[in-house]
Amino acid sequence: MIGIAGTKVDPVMVHFATRCVLSGIEFAVLDLMEVALDGEWRLSAPGDPDDFVAGSETVRLGDLTGLYMRPIYVGRTPSEAARWQGLLDGLHAWIDEADLLVVNRPGANQLNSYKPAHYAWLTAHGLCVPSSLLSSDPDRLAAFIAEGPTVVKPISGVRARTRAIEACHLERLAASEGPVLVQQRIDGDDVRAHVVGDEVIACRFSSTEIDYRSDRHAERAVVELPSELAQLLVTATAEQGLTFAGWDFKVDADETYWCLECNPMPGYSFYDRVCHGGVSTALISLLTREQD
Repeated sequence: MIGIAGTKVDPVMVHFATRCVLSGIEFAVLDLMEVALDGEWRLSAPGDPDDFVAGSETVRLGDLTGLYMRPIYVGRTPSEAARWQGLLDGLHAWIDEADLLVVNRPGANQLNSYKPAHYAWLTAHGLCVPSSLLSSDPDRLAAFIAEGPTVVKPISGVRARTRAIEACHLERLAASEGPVLVQQRIDGDDVRAHVVGDEVIACRFSSTEIDYRSDRHAERAVVELPSELAQLLVTATAEQGLTFAGWDFKVDADETYWCLECNPMPGYSFYDRVCHGGVSTALISLLTREQD
């Protein structure tokens, strides 16, 4: 039986649960937010057969053959935050001792939370990464922008829209509270590739918008990556301790793949619909492999 650990308000978790229903796969929902707010749990390290988490549904952890985790916190008060952290600390300790496939184990790929280090890691592993600069110096930023089309991006792994930036926008920099991350803009199509174990499922988008996700009319299609790139992504995903990752690329006119990011907790439901459920199918296959 698959465990789905997250919160029922997360559309990605709802999507995955729906795909499990359509596939006839038995699963249990560990609504971590519900449990943290008003539930109970027993978590041992090493694990005990009586370990459980209980919200509206009680789940015996020893019954699970695989666990898909998206621990997104949506609490509002310090007491809620404290219970949430206590639950996660216990669950993480239990997972560390469990002989169980977890997608993804806590602590994998911390570099994504700080983009400059993330870009350095990607480059060191043979991926083409656009030039970037993190600075609060208007002169350095202006010089970078003068070299060609540029976008501004979040420094952390928080989801945000990519926007164009020009030298005139730097007038507002003096009032900011921190540095700005700018990056060379690559013109071309966008590719999102999901690595699930040793499988790669990818889709490609053609759009005139800087951020194709805001373009409802973007052309989209399922594609196969070049074999060497696909193998590199599988290897690099595993090296980070991940079994599931979302890789973002820009593909220029020469068909060069420019790597923008490796997301360790991809919100994949939109892409799964483009890929006709292929990502969910691969996840289900991976998480139920021990049942075969």
